[in-house]
Formats: sequence, structure tokens, C-alpha cells
Amino acid sequence: MTQRSVSLTTAADTLAAIPAMLGHTPDSSVVVIALADNGQGAHLIAAIGRVDADQAEAAAVQTADGLARQSVDGAPVTAVILAAIADATHAGAALIGLDAIRDAFTAHGITTTRALHTYSLTAGTAFTDLDNFTDGTVPDPASTTLATARTVNGRVIAGSRADIEARFTPTAEIPESLALAAATTMATDFLPVTFDELAAVIHAREIPSADLTARIGLVLATGHAEVRDAFLSMAVHGDADAADAFTRIAAPLRGTARAQALTIAAYFLYCTGDGAAANIALDAAERTAERANITLPSFTTLLRRAVRAGMPPAEVKGISHAITPDYVATHIGRVQSYI
Repeated sequence: MTQRSVSLTTAADTLAAIPAMLGHTPDSSVVVIALADNGQGAHLIAAIGRVDADQAEAAAVQTADGLARQSVDGAPVTAVILAAIADATHAGAALIGLDAIRDAFTAHGITTTRALHTYSLTAGTAFTDLDNFTDGTVPDPASTTLATARTVNGRVIAGSRADIEARFTPTAEIPESLALAAATTMATDFLPVTFDELAAVIHAREIPSADLTARIGLVLATGHAEVRDAFLSMAVHGDADAADAFTRIAAPLRGTARAQALTIAAYFLYCTGDGAAANIALDAAERTAERANITLPSFTTLLRRAVRAGMPPAEVKGISHAITPDYVATHIGRVQSYI
């Protein structure tokens, strides 16, 4: 789910804006855009969600429950736009799911203002307004204002969900011995220097070095809450940049360290409003724990519940607000004793 305060106009504009709002171009999907009344006769986007076409009917109630909780500056969701984006093979399931989701929102007293279907979000593809029985063509999604804004801000619109999944694929493993050697050499400076270096890397939008990544992995491998909390404090340097750093850090790590790094990346992604990438990062964390036969980090479970429940990103972000520099300084000594 992705929070936006952006108004939409026509059906064509709505479909073209979906890739920029989601961060990728969906297919075989039902997309739900939740709208809040701004009190001036117009609607603003409160959130956007996506569900696989073949799971849409079963997930209808959960989808509606989560999106119905969203708001824009306190204004609740009062309407939704539904879009089935599925080719001939998946259109049947998508349209059945769309109707089930419509019914679930109706149960919340939320009106469906527009229901659309198109085979794909490719420029020139025909779409149908399912309620008005009118047709049109999808404009070029890359030409929308939202797409331009993402490009200016350095955020890429993935070609597909698979492209996002590729960001969380493991790379060549960094040996733990590299971090253990650093811990021996640095002694009590190990943690303070590691946190300071990571903060500098995120602030400067640099790529973490192998040495720094190994040290962070050693700390994350402890699995302790103090470690997680200290790293969540990196929010002060920007959620998007922190998410990128932890995505890169997770790639060469394994086991508990990788699952923790992926979960922290998911946290920062959700705080930016990128619910799609956050869910995919959590999927990767869960696979990591399963394949390594280790206990899934408790934070992974908690964050997954929050995302599925539709907790607004602003509320999730509030977690990091309680983690002050003094809090981190107090806990660094305790974390040091785990290494």
C-alpha cells in the first residue's frame, strides 16, 4: 500500500498513474486506489493496494479492511477506484475478485466510484469502464506527472514485480571472518565506529563497503532487539536512502543477519509508502529464515502484521521517532556485549 496526496481525473489518467504509484507495472492483478474526501468536493489518494488476480476473491475482505483504515490528514477513505489489470488468461479471476472487493468495501460503507479493466498498462492498450460501458486507451505511463516526480527524486519504476524481487536476491556471501577480525582489532570502538560509518554512508547516499557490510552483519546476527532499534534510528538520514542501504547490506549476508537486514529494509520502504517493495522484502526475509532453518525475527512478524492490517505508513514510521541518539548511545554498550 502506498500513501499519496495526489488527485486523479479521468479513467485513462488513473490507469496511467498506477505504475508510478505502485513503483512497478502490475499484471495479472487487481489494483485498489483508496480515496479520501478533502472536504472541498474532491478526492485525494489515501492509499493504493495490489493483489494477485487469482487471490483477489479470497483476499477481498482483508484488502478492504486494510485500505478502509487509511486516511489523508485525518480524512477517512470514502471511495475507491478498482482496476483489473489482466490478460485473457487471468481476466476471469481478476473480474470476479474485483466484484468481491467491491462488495467488501460496500460493507464498510465505501463507494466504488470507478471500476476498470485492461489487459496491460502499456501505452495504447484498450481499457473498459465496467460501470459505464465505455472504452478508451491507456496513455503512456512514463509521461505522467507522478512518473516524472519519481524520476526526479531518483526512484525507479520497475518494469514488473519480478524486477523488484531481483533487488532482494542474494549475492556472493561475505565471510564472517572479515567482521570477526575487525571486531578483534577495533575492540570497544567496533560498534560506535560501525554505526557512525553507516550513518555517514546513508547520509552521503554511498554504497556500503564489504568491510562495513560484514561488520553490520555480525551485529545483526546477534538477533537482539537493541540492535534492530539502533539501526532503525538511521531514519534521521532519510527513509528511502536507509532502505537502499539495507537492501544492499542484506544481499551478501546469510541467515539471521540477512533476515534482519531485509526486515529493516522493509520497514524503511513501508515508511516511504512503497508497500509493494516492503512486502517483497518481507517475503525474502521469510524465505531466508525457512531455508536456513532459523527462527524468523520477531520484528519481521510484527511488521508483516502491521502491513497486512493496513497500518498507515505514518504510524509505522512513529516507531523510529522513539529511538533517539541518547537511546542508541545507552544501548550500544549492551549490544557490544553480544559480540
